[in-house]
Amino acid sequence: MKGPWEDLEGRIMVAVHLERGYVADVTVASTRRPELCRALEGMPVKAVPSMVALLFHVCSAAQECAARIACEQIAGLPPTAGEQSRRQIRVVLETVREHAWAVCIEWPRRLGMAPEVEAFAGIRSALRAIDEGLPDWPDKPMEEGTLRALAQAIDRALALEGRVWEGPGALHSWVTAGICPAAHFLQKVRDEDLAEFGRCSLRPVPDMIAWDLDGALAADVDHRFVSRPEWEGDACETGPLVRMSGHPLVAELWQRYGNGLLTRLAARLVELVGLPPRLGQLLDGLSGNDGVLGIGGNGVGLGQVEAARGRLAHRVKVEGDRVSRYQILAPTEWNFHPRGPLWRGLVGRPAGNADILRRQVGFLAVALDPCVAFTVQVT
Repeated sequence: MKGPWEDLEGRIMVAVHLERGYVADVTVASTRRPELCRALEGMPVKAVPSMVALLFHVCSAAQECAARIACEQIAGLPPTAGEQSRRQIRVVLETVREHAWAVCIEWPRRLGMAPEVEAFAGIRSALRAIDEGLPDWPDKPMEEGTLRALAQAIDRALALEGRVWEGPGALHSWVTAGICPAAHFLQKVRDEDLAEFGRCSLRPVPDMIAWDLDGALAADVDHRFVSRPEWEGDACETGPLVRMSGHPLVAELWQRYGNGLLTRLAARLVELVGLPPRLGQLLDGLSGNDGVLGIGGNGVGLGQVEAARGRLAHRVKVEGDRVSRYQILAPTEWNFHPRGPLWRGLVGRPAGNADILRRQVGFLAVALDPCVAFTVQVT
């Protein structure tokens, strides 16, 4: 018999239905359980952030950061500039780890290749060295070579040899060389003519005014908004593709292929390569409010953070010093909305062999990167 906390994180199930050689419908269903936030209700508000970090091992730094922002608003005790920067750094370190797992482990698996365990371990080791220095930072500056070691580990994992992707031509040359699994994955996309696979019209999750988001969450008595979020009646998208849309390479690919599979994968790679410089800015004290938006007062706090997979929001309401209601709106719920990128990008598409289509839909789901396991069925 399963205990109440088994299968805590749930999974995403994608069912593709074919008729007369076309994708007639796509069903995206989730067994994720938003009501699990009730486990935090009744707790002292000061204990919540640490408990959140224990409950959610995927993107735990971002989850804890969003929780702390929300709880601090209620207490009226904002963090010091140094503590805010330290949290941002940990979220960025976590984003590097999640992206590195995708390109070194998950992408090769999708191709039937051996995961690049050694390359991932090198990145993890460099991340650990930075994280271990954070408790003493900024009083003790980070060692000069620590950040450089991370950039070099990413460079080795992607076989860049110091090169940069200045445009589609440079990316094409890197893909053609095919030295690392990430390049092989993009090569498979090119060889199977999948650059535009999943292309659709979909708006990004907007930079919502915190009061508007708070209102939507406050009215969400049946968990519908946190399970199937929409804004102004539309499904939206969040994550690396949205964040990197202004990067020259990603913008040019978007012009050619829209938000298809190639553009999505390239956006993840571009963000991964650009994160060490971002860490350098934060370690130099060039902090900002990146994604840290919220409200305070009336016993309600709302924290938003840009996590690896996109915009993450936590809302907490308290009575006295205890939590009376807790809500989490995660990026997976935006990106795997029943009428989101998968449905919009696949319905009406010509379909051939069901097994091939199943694999290709798996590629698209990997590019969208849910924070839980997923399955794809084609009938």
